[in-house]
Amino acid sequence: MTTPKGLFGLVAIVCIVLMLGAFLLLRSSFKHEAMKAIPTEQTATFDKTLYSLNDPTSIWVIVNKQRQLDPKEYEPADLRTPNMDVESADMKLSDATSTALEKLASAASKEGVDFVVASAYRSYSEQKTVYASMVRGYGQEEADRESARPGHSEHQTGLALDLGSKNGLCRIEACFANTKEGKWLAANAYKYGFIIRYAEGKEQITGYNYEPWHIRYIGTLLSTDMHRTNTQTLEEFFGLPPAPNY
Repeated sequence: MTTPKGLFGLVAIVCIVLMLGAFLLLRSSFKHEAMKAIPTEQTATFDKTLYSLNDPTSIWVIVNKQRQLDPKEYEPADLRTPNMDVESADMKLSDATSTALEKLASAASKEGVDFVVASAYRSYSEQKTVYASMVRGYGQEEADRESARPGHSEHQTGLALDLGSKNGLCRIEACFANTKEGKWLAANAYKYGFIIRYAEGKEQITGYNYEPWHIRYIGTLLSTDMHRTNTQTLEEFFGLPPAPNY
């Protein structure tokens, strides 16, 4: 038969066990929440090998004065005209680029900003003509700051384009950056998978003068991370050498 004194001791032991259990449970809960609040290495690390930087069909392909397309006469297989205002009906882009651009243009239009495609895909032969014309008009040195040699042009990938204002203000000029269209593009392009490819102050890295109208499709995964890290060029993001010259 349990004495009152023994019963009291038993109750005390049960209370201690219950309190210890509650303490351990609470401690485990706090630890779990703390671990959730700290980003893991996996979530904090961007996978830079997800897409090829060399394959011309990759949305991350990097083309510059040191990186020629391979093959140099590459032509995308899925070109189409984006469903928006274009200066010429024969202006085309890759299907993924066109789709993203349509979303960008639609969002901008809702805010009273209206874009028109001023330049899009250019084939190897078309780029030869454009570049030769620039050399004749401005000389080789200036042409290389303004235009790409054939095989080295982003326009040939179908992933790059030049945007302008529907009113034609500052078409393909640095002052485009000061228009409402240029300001909107600089602030919002990344949300739709684009970057301003030739950023201001990065001429010694990209090899080209500042072009606030020239955007490049890279997908929202990469554009968002570049925006998050305030990285303005593909060369810097992927740790590639600067490409100021051929």
